[in-house]
Amino acid sequence: IMQVSVTGDGQTGAGVFMFGGDAEVAIWERVWQAHRYSPANLAYDVLIAPHHCSWHSLSWDSWSDYGESAVVSADARNALSQTRPGAVVVSSSAAIVDDNNDPPCIRAKREYEAIVAACNGEFRCVADTPVDEPLVMEIGRNGPKFVRVPVARAAAATTGVGSEALP
Repeated sequence: IMQVSVTGDGQTGAGVFMFGGDAEVAIWERVWQAHRYSPANLAYDVLIAPHHCSWHSLSWDSWSDYGESAVVSADARNALSQTRPGAVVVSSSAAIVDDNNDPPCIRAKREYEAIVAACNGEFRCVADTPVDEPLVMEIGRNGPKFVRVPVARAAAATTGVGSEALP
């Protein structure tokens, strides 16, 4: 797990990113136990959903065995719920559909949607972005915001081909 704080428009901490890696429920429970009296230490603007939006980050129960009866770990969910206003959870995964796959898991997606709904945020899956269009954020004084970058501009900026750079 890694947390990165980024300066934007001269504002220190304008964007806080939490990268969950492959951390499963046991890790998130330990993280919550270590920070439950200082939850601000876990606050984020952007969370990259752990393990490609896997249910294993939120529960000890197997999604394929228990389905909707699977129980969420309160401690793991608390650790993953420390949003800043307007926070975004991003799933770096295939499209999330209502099936038995895990990852990505539809129930995990619903948990993250509920988490960000409480802070007027949003859930995004990179697979829902049009083909070849990068998911780009700009960080300003008011935090990270998604921006739409035309594919030609993104390709020019990332490959060095072309004359136009990202703003």
